[in-house]
Amino acid sequence: MKKYILLLTITFALFFIAGCAEQGPAEKAGEAIDESVEKGLDAVDDAANDVEDSAEEAGEAIDDQADDISSGY
Repeated sequence: MKKYILLLTITFALFFIAGCAEQGPAEKAGEAIDESVEKGLDAVDDAANDVEDSAEEAGEAIDDQADDISSGY
């Protein structure tokens, strides 16, 4: 009896491992969606950094102009 239980356990384990080895279409689609979302988030982050840099440069230019005006040009 113990041999049959061991044999069944090993058989199910092998089927489980074999089933997990190959990706189905849903898993491939999920990975593609994950990659797309990651790329989108990276693009948004890059755009936010560009806006922040531009705003900082504009602020520095305004400060320079304010200094020039206050010092009599």
